[in-house]
Amino acid sequence: MYNSFETSKDSLKEQYKEPKWCCGDGEEALRERVDAVLESVRKDGVERQKAEILACIFRHAQLFLHEDDIFADQIRVGRILRVFQSANYSAVMKGPCHESLASIQSLQQHAVVEAGMDFGHIAPDWEYVQKRGIAGIREDLAHYRTLNADDPEKCKYYDNRIMVYDAMLDCMRRFAELAQSRHTAKGDFVAENLRALCAGEPQTLAQAMQLTLFYYFCQTKIDDVIVRSLGGLDRLYEPLWRRDLESGRYTEAQLRTIIRYFLWKISAMGVTANLPFYICGMKPDGSDASSDFTLALLEEYEALDIYDPKIHVMYHPGMDARVLEKLLSMIRSGKNSFVFMNTPLISRSLEKLGIGPEDAKRVIVYGCYEAAAEGTEVPCTCGGKINLAKAVELALFDGADARTGEQLSLHTGLTFADFDAFYEAVMTHLIRYTTLCMDALAEYDRHFTDVCPSLIMSPAFPPSLMRGKDVYAGGAKYGNTSVVGAGLATLVDSLLAVKRIVFEEKSHTLDELREILLSNWEKAPLLRAKILKNRQKFGNADPEADALTADVAARFASLINNRPNGRGGVFRCGLFSVDWRYRMGKDMIATPDGRLDAEPVSKNTAAVIGQDRAGVTAYLNSLLKLDAETIPDGYVADVALHESAVRGEEGMQAFRGLLTTFMERGGFSVHFNILSPDALINAQREPEKYRNLQIRLCGWNVRFIDLERSVQDEFIRMSSNAM
Repeated sequence: MYNSFETSKDSLKEQYKEPKWCCGDGEEALRERVDAVLESVRKDGVERQKAEILACIFRHAQLFLHEDDIFADQIRVGRILRVFQSANYSAVMKGPCHESLASIQSLQQHAVVEAGMDFGHIAPDWEYVQKRGIAGIREDLAHYRTLNADDPEKCKYYDNRIMVYDAMLDCMRRFAELAQSRHTAKGDFVAENLRALCAGEPQTLAQAMQLTLFYYFCQTKIDDVIVRSLGGLDRLYEPLWRRDLESGRYTEAQLRTIIRYFLWKISAMGVTANLPFYICGMKPDGSDASSDFTLALLEEYEALDIYDPKIHVMYHPGMDARVLEKLLSMIRSGKNSFVFMNTPLISRSLEKLGIGPEDAKRVIVYGCYEAAAEGTEVPCTCGGKINLAKAVELALFDGADARTGEQLSLHTGLTFADFDAFYEAVMTHLIRYTTLCMDALAEYDRHFTDVCPSLIMSPAFPPSLMRGKDVYAGGAKYGNTSVVGAGLATLVDSLLAVKRIVFEEKSHTLDELREILLSNWEKAPLLRAKILKNRQKFGNADPEADALTADVAARFASLINNRPNGRGGVFRCGLFSVDWRYRMGKDMIATPDGRLDAEPVSKNTAAVIGQDRAGVTAYLNSLLKLDAETIPDGYVADVALHESAVRGEEGMQAFRGLLTTFMERGGFSVHFNILSPDALINAQREPEKYRNLQIRLCGWNVRFIDLERSVQDEFIRMSSNAM
């Protein structure tokens, strides 16, 4: 079994594409079974109905276990649950939410804001899951059911989840039988681990990994509450790694092979899984949490030459120098799947939201850069999305969309006495549509469990388990909602351009500027060239640009942070863009900073591409003017370095110094692309020769050759500007 990984790699990589289902009902038969069960519980509420659906799936859906795999997780779900929850959502939209959400309908259609129920950025308390296992959580449910026997509502909570966890255990037994029927060493290995997990918590590294994968699939694919972090794998797995070695049960070589199977399996899920884990960080006593197992994990990740799963590195000043050196070495060689998170600063940012100091020390990161308190906070990290740059267009056109003429915001006029008055008009629009977005989110918050009650994750979140309330309905200790701003640099650079050409130089009037922007700069190409060449922009350590950026960010954050939401928690601010910047930009005319019609707005908290011409240190100094502790949902420094800048020992020292200085001066998070413009251009021309060339796209890595041509061109421009 331990000698066959290399020969199994290719087939294992394809295991999620065309699974060969067996041992259960096909989609149609399963749907008929579910429909029959639902008929008997139509009057019992959404939560009971969902519990019955999940139990049916676990007990009767088809399974797939690849013959070369040593872990089991694939259950044929089909669209049964999605159809059920879509119907629930439609009922909510036609009922309680209808009038409250009408106010943002036009704003959403024009990609000014987006608001919704975010079930896609969460994870269980992984320490609790690994400590208790599925069987232990089921026991705890029964224990709290007994303690609350005189409370009918809590009894319903526990009974529905006991039903689901019993079915999960049955599903593991079904997988064990399937594995045993193979009569192979790998099949026996899978069956042994699954049966052990049916009896209690994991006792070996392999069992812990099997539990992680099975739980992840159940919550994400079946409960439809999407896991966006596997937790701190080095600290979760290190005790079992050590126990396996000390007991002589496995050799280190065998354990490393098991790690390879595990990492390779997550990689096979593909980038769409967006499934990270974190390493390093601090123990409760403040000491470094990394270990020899951390290094082993990184070494096997490097040997596999994969770019997924992505890894959050929980940086702190006392971080193990060996681990830091290994990480920087891997990044320098082109392994860009890492983002460094400033753990002490993030803890302070969470405390400012009212999260207790001990809870705030347990930092987890969901998806890309979104930090939260592990096991106590539900942050809904992408609930609201705000197009910051659109506020400039609305200020120029009296609150109307420039293309359609539709009034999207307040009337603020077409003339302004000075730049300060224009700036206040911009902020008036930004405040207006951000507030409307939060009002809509607060209404959504009140109906989470009408759409998607969490039956698998709630018991794996200790506060929810003890309270007997769904994690989205008062079960979490902190039930928060996040609002994220995108296009910061486009907004700031546009403001500076208006100030310069209209109010200082007075070379053009506002009316003339409107005509120029509506023409997509065709009426003033020389003016556009002049604006693009000017260095007074965010990312160049320009005092005026940096002060304006800090003021915009501070006002945006103060509008959001700690305002009450609809689930008994508060709103939290973030500044990043993921891929929303493309659809936001597509619905906008040209902007005063020189951006063309329909081009994307600026990425994350990066400078506009090609406009940070003073070097990486200047860009980071600009970013450090933001108060990162007021941005708890996260921002990231997008750093592109030319490969020559980090070459050799001198380059490594400079690389290390850049990272540590940024973090110690108050940066929230940072990721790196080590780029060569020649390599990227050649990869665009001859992709077959550059199949493993990685790019850190946003919160995840991709192969450069898989990107659309326009996105490739962006990175080529970035690499040409890299220092």
